[in-house]
Amino acid sequence: MASKVLPRIGRALKYALIALAAALTLFLLTAWFGSMIPRGTLAEEPIADPVTIMVETNGVHTQFVLPMANAHKDWRETFPSANEWLGTAEPTHVAIGFGDRQAMMEIPQISDLSVSSALRIGTVGGPGVIRVSRYINPPLDKERRAMRVSGEQYKALVKAIEADLPPLGADPFRDYERDTFSQDAYYTAIPSYNLTQTCNQWTSNRLAMANIRTGLWTPMSGGVMKWLPVHRTELGER
Repeated sequence: MASKVLPRIGRALKYALIALAAALTLFLLTAWFGSMIPRGTLAEEPIADPVTIMVETNGVHTQFVLPMANAHKDWRETFPSANEWLGTAEPTHVAIGFGDRQAMMEIPQISDLSVSSALRIGTVGGPGVIRVSRYINPPLDKERRAMRVSGEQYKALVKAIEADLPPLGADPFRDYERDTFSQDAYYTAIPSYNLTQTCNQWTSNRLAMANIRTGLWTPMSGGVMKWLPVHRTELGER
């Protein structure tokens, strides 16, 4: 009996591995091709009321790096944690990123991610969270790139980001949590994290909502970053 069952199990595992490899290959191919399809527009010089925005990556995750305050938006009004100074210095920029709640708040490094958590995040997903960090004059490099957008595009980007936060109640103070990194704050997000709404797809979707040039399908960080110019020191900030 066992001599008949074991080969069947072996064949089933073989087919399962082939199906998994095929699905992964298809995902990577669609991510590559989809990220090449443009949406949004490039602001043409001279840009009306220009604002410099940045997007940064650690190779896996992307997030916005935006002026803490300008004529269009003061992020300290939206995120109370942004009011906190870094030592004796006042932050100049705020980093805003979306992700899976467990991954962002409980897993410091990718190497700490368990197989079960990776499978859950990569398939069914889970509750989303918005992480907010504070920076002081962050430099540009290949992992942190900038582009200039119009004031109207920037206001649309602000609106798109804030739309993912639950409305405030009678208390105008927005609650937040601390966890993996003590300098960061975590805010409840309305969207859930899933295969079609990864951290990188969230970034490009918000860019597209502001009519800023980006890719159509960008589940990988490279699909987002390819649309931003590499280190241009001549970009000023507003």
